[in-house]
Amino acid sequence: MAKLTLIGLYNYDPTLFANLSVPTGIDADVLRDTILLRGGEFEVLYPDITFLKNAIGTWSDKWMHTMERWVNLMNIEYNPLENYDRMENWTDVNQRNSLTSRTESATGKDNSVSSGNGATENTRSAFDSSTYQPHDKSTSASNGINTSKSETTAAGNTSDASNELLQKSGRAHGNIGVVSSQDMARQERELYYWNMYEEIADLFISELCIFVY
Repeated sequence: MAKLTLIGLYNYDPTLFANLSVPTGIDADVLRDTILLRGGEFEVLYPDITFLKNAIGTWSDKWMHTMERWVNLMNIEYNPLENYDRMENWTDVNQRNSLTSRTESATGKDNSVSSGNGATENTRSAFDSSTYQPHDKSTSASNGINTSKSETTAAGNTSDASNELLQKSGRAHGNIGVVSSQDMARQERELYYWNMYEEIADLFISELCIFVY
């Protein structure tokens, strides 16, 4: 009985991977070709080509976040011969605010009242009289009021404010000696034997193909 292989369906309909979606950093054409190279001879799990197209779209959406994380991981910049990298940031904020208010008031008031009365009388004696008789009389009176008032007011505000922002950053990195530089170089080489496209292709094959030749 003939079997429907992945490469056979792709040759029949080159739009088989039209619904394949990948994150930025992954080439969809390279991934498609890697899938065909690694699993093209396997029988597909869903022989209906329309259903398989939709299944490919669903599969890629399901693994989208994982693929994004792998892309980010492989793009991290680091020194492969260092196993210690610490970043520190400090922020010191000093704030000071002060307000001084001063109000002075002085009021003075003076009231004085003065009054006076006076009378002057002149008398004369006739040449043929031995007594004096009133001749003329004058009377005077005076009244006075003096009022004075003084008022002084002084007010003032004094404010003082200061803000100080101090930011510092530091980085400590290197090899703390737990692992030798040679071992780290070996681990770096082994890491880059791992291929992201092959890893994703194997996920595809394990879910959408049948492992039977």
